[in-house]
Amino acid sequence: MAEIPISIAEIPVHLLIDDGGAAERVRQHYAAFLDEGGQPPALTLSVVVRAGARFVPIEPGPWIMNITHQAGQITFESYLEAGEADLNKGTGQVVMAPEGSLENVLRVLYAWLCLRQGGLLLHAAGVIRNGKGYAFFGPSGAGKTTTTRLSQGIAQTLSDDLVIIRRMNGRYILYGVPFRGEMAEAPRLHAQAPLTGLFRLRQAQRHAVVPLTPAEGVAELVAAAPFVVADPAAAAELINVCGALTAAVPVRALHFRRDAGFWSMIDASV
Repeated sequence: MAEIPISIAEIPVHLLIDDGGAAERVRQHYAAFLDEGGQPPALTLSVVVRAGARFVPIEPGPWIMNITHQAGQITFESYLEAGEADLNKGTGQVVMAPEGSLENVLRVLYAWLCLRQGGLLLHAAGVIRNGKGYAFFGPSGAGKTTTTRLSQGIAQTLSDDLVIIRRMNGRYILYGVPFRGEMAEAPRLHAQAPLTGLFRLRQAQRHAVVPLTPAEGVAELVAAAPFVVADPAAAAELINVCGALTAAVPVRALHFRRDAGFWSMIDASV
């Protein structure tokens, strides 16, 4: 049983994997996020690799992850991975096929771990520019990968799909994650920066930054919080987290076309 400690957004998770080949692939994939600090894990996840494991029929269409949550107890299943976690006890188990991916599971678990600590896993692109963190969020097709690609050369890419935002020492921090969308080739950057801008993406014919009301900002953030947004029991906690965030870092709409000129609008607005 190989033990692989990782830490994403300063939340440590220990993976116990019973297959040497799978463990080595995980080590390589999460190399930038291996945790050598020795902090107690928020969650210890036992992983059993089982040939032929299938849980959800593989059919054309959107990726499926079935999730249930009640009082810190989570069950989940996808095509090649299934399991459960008790966030109160800090333990969990996964069974997956050799060709499966722990990334599907970790996305779900980190969404809940972040929320329990007052943070947010956000369906967003994230970059660091001049030491400041910027998150561009919205549903699929809003332009997260586009804005990330347009920012290459002038900003560090954290992710084109998911980021984590947490309040640490009195300020909000934007964290890089090992999760990617279309930019699978981008390096997994284990970096962080003070959160300076939150922008709801809207494709347009011209660049513009438009303020949103606090209520609009909360609603947009809640809608972009994957996995936890679908759980009615988490609604109040999620709204509180998003409300505190928008009070500190207001949400703006970024209307943009396909060139990097939108950065001049951002610089003028923050």
